[in-house]
Formats: sequence, structure tokens, C-alpha cells
Amino acid sequence: MYMRETYINRTWTDSQSPLSLTSVDSPAGRTSLRTMSLSSILSADAIDGALKDCQAPDSFNPKKFFQLCGLTKKSPQEVKNVFNILDNDASGFIEEEELKFFLQRFSPGARVLTDKETKAFLSAADDDSDGKIGADEFQAMVLS
Repeated sequence: MYMRETYINRTWTDSQSPLSLTSVDSPAGRTSLRTMSLSSILSADAIDGALKDCQAPDSFNPKKFFQLCGLTKKSPQEVKNVFNILDNDASGFIEEEELKFFLQRFSPGARVLTDKETKAFLSAADDDSDGKIGADEFQAMVLS
């Protein structure tokens, strides 16, 4: 069965990895197609190690997770690419509901963040207190 969901600039199909995104960008009227996945930016071993470190409820620390998965060593553009993958609804922000499933974006079998972890993550990254994390806020948190 072929299933397709379309979000603003993203097309997901059941034939793609849940960690992949295909997007069409139109900067200055130009259209380009690109496919990105977390595993094309971060090593699978590093992701696995970071996920193992926070398996227990209320053990997730975003900064430690970013370090363990290798994201803190990536370029600002790579961090923005990761943000775009994590922004599931392509709104330009990672909202509280999306944060709950943050670890599952790295591995579908990972646990859901607890309410306490979700609120702490949001509080730590949401510099303008608008209740969501923008790309610049995410990048600042990862690279600080």
C-alpha cells in the first residue's frame, strides 16, 4: 500500500526512512530537490550511543545528547538541516508536541520524552519565550 502525506514543503512516503525528508526549496525562484536524513549527517553509532544514554525516563539532557550524537561538532548549516528534519510539520518551529517525540525522530523505537523533560528542553532553548523553538534558537543551543 502506498501512503503519502504532504506537509508544506515536504513529501513523505512509506518507501522512505522515517528519518528522511525530501523537500523542495524555492529560494529566489529557483527550485531544487534534496533528500536529507539524520544518518547522512550523524553516525548511526553516535545516535545509538546518545539514545542509550537517556533510555531511563527523566534522564534526557539536550546538551549532553547533542554532544554524544556528534551534533555539536557539525557546521551551522548541518545543524539547521537537522532542525529541518526534526521540524515534523515544516512550520519553521519545533513545538512542544513535536519535542515529546524528539528521540523517536532519531530512532523510531526510542522512548517519548516525559512532560518534565519536554518542558525543560523547551525552557532551555526557547530564548524568546514564544512556546516554540526556532531554527536560530536550536542552533544556538546546539553550538553553545
